[in-house]
Amino acid sequence: MKIVQLLTVLSLTILPAQSVFSDDQIENIIVTGTRIPTQISESLSAVTLFQRADIERLQASDLFDLMSHVPGSSLVRNGGRGSSTSMSLRGNQSDHTLFLMDGVRIGSATTGGAALAAINLSTVQRIEIIRGPKSNLYGADAIGGVVNIITRKTESSRVLNVEAGFGSNGTQDTTILLGANGDKYSLTAVLNHLDTDGIDNTESKAGINGDDDGFTKDSMAINYQYQATDSALWKVTYNQNDTKADYDNNCSIGSWPNSSPVDCDIYSSGEVSALASTMDMNISEQWQTSFQIGHTIDEGSERARNIDLSTTNNGGKFNTKKTEATWVNTLGLAAGQALMLGLDYQKEEVDSSTVYNEESRENSAGFAQFQTQLGAVDTNLGVRYDDNEQFGSHTTVSFLAGIDLSETLRLVGSFGEGFKAPTFNDLYYPGFGNASFVPEESKNIEIGLNADLGNVSATLALFNNNIENLIQYNSATFASDQTAEVEITGLEFNVNTEVSGWTLSLSGAVIDPENKSNGKLLRRRAEQSMMFDAGTTLNGVAIGVSVRSESHRYDDAANTVRLGGYTTTAMRASYRINDNWLVKARVNNLTDKNYVTASSFSLGNYMSLGREAMITVAYTPFK
Repeated sequence: MKIVQLLTVLSLTILPAQSVFSDDQIENIIVTGTRIPTQISESLSAVTLFQRADIERLQASDLFDLMSHVPGSSLVRNGGRGSSTSMSLRGNQSDHTLFLMDGVRIGSATTGGAALAAINLSTVQRIEIIRGPKSNLYGADAIGGVVNIITRKTESSRVLNVEAGFGSNGTQDTTILLGANGDKYSLTAVLNHLDTDGIDNTESKAGINGDDDGFTKDSMAINYQYQATDSALWKVTYNQNDTKADYDNNCSIGSWPNSSPVDCDIYSSGEVSALASTMDMNISEQWQTSFQIGHTIDEGSERARNIDLSTTNNGGKFNTKKTEATWVNTLGLAAGQALMLGLDYQKEEVDSSTVYNEESRENSAGFAQFQTQLGAVDTNLGVRYDDNEQFGSHTTVSFLAGIDLSETLRLVGSFGEGFKAPTFNDLYYPGFGNASFVPEESKNIEIGLNADLGNVSATLALFNNNIENLIQYNSATFASDQTAEVEITGLEFNVNTEVSGWTLSLSGAVIDPENKSNGKLLRRRAEQSMMFDAGTTLNGVAIGVSVRSESHRYDDAANTVRLGGYTTTAMRASYRINDNWLVKARVNNLTDKNYVTASSFSLGNYMSLGREAMITVAYTPFK
């Protein structure tokens, strides 16, 4: 978004946020799972939380690295850093996970997915991941889960931090953070520049495709908060990521099947930005209200350095934007009871060089949630009514319950419905879409056990998700089709403990994502995944190791193209020299494992990043 547009929206935004809690309380509270601030230990949903300290400790390079620590996640990247990246939660489609930036939707209205490669972790304070359907709260897209990315905020009265990293493949990563906090306000600004020469993204060496594919990203984030009164907090956040990524592709001239190939040094440029303004107010001891407006942009275009793509069958722009407003009211009733009532408005718009039969649509919704706590039993009943301009009305419900079996064991269970409207590509993209597609619908049942045994915490969840009218790409027809019924059954677990000064974590999942019409597995889903992480501090040096394993998957719906499983290892270390200086180092894919998560149309497998090292020096005088 241009600066003038940004200032215009800010000037009109006299609205106010997610909660009016102190910073210490917020550390242990999530809002994504219920839209009501909830202690993590009391959540009835499966939750993963990454705080800023976790991101720095793990030294994750990007969302691909960080999300691999989430139980039940499976990730696909079409080459090196900056390449198209997607995540599947619990065996669901990648666009079945709703991505939020400070509570507002991000992602393309044409593809349906969020540009994960564009999100910069340097600008992120915390990430809340809810696994399981949340359509009763967020409407479409939340069949598999919700990921809320929250913009960075400093706590000190003044902050100036500078980080500079250098590593393999000509990678340079620089971050500047500025912050100031007063009695009634806080302001944080983050700037980041990332540049890497990259790797050759595909196996093909034909023509110009044998070169390395570089990636550049410039990111900016602003977080401003103002305590207008003792009971009113206004918050404005802005996050922008501009990217430029080389990639391999077959360019052609003329109409298929008589088209002629032509070499093209092709690259994409894009912007992902999110502006959110929220106001939290305590009207009384029993009534809290929150109003939020948001505007997000997902823009992408394709160009070439050596030819004019307008003369080929390639190129073009795909710009989309989303505008939304949400009003949430939480009413405290009798002791242990809370009623939440809310209204949602969303609008999607497409501006593309490709002609779509429809270029915008709106969705209005009302939702309610009733929470009770009676002794050892917690319950949560939710319902949402959506009125979609294209597809009419949809009602989704959920019910969650938890019971304390003892002081250390808790049994939880849930039922949740979900739906997802077809994307503009699903419906209208020439030669690919099908205007007769109907919304996907799901019903999910889950039961879990949470244990807190002193220095050991563990979670175990068994889930079954039935999806009707699933839309997926079929490589046999080079188009999407709509499967009648899909059943995804899975078991996921997470164990955390500390032994002899070592912090240990083990998580994993076993899933069976089956297309019921033919018994085949859904494409690009690993049936087994596991993550092990260990860390400690020795003589002032913080060290750690992460091991990630995924089983084989199939690249096509017919299960004829098998992609082998893999295991990768990453090591990290950091040392604080003094109060001002910190040095960090990491090595990813220590064994230089060559693995494949996806295959291209005609250029062979997408290559994986081999062994790569990174050294970062940080100047943190006011941290």
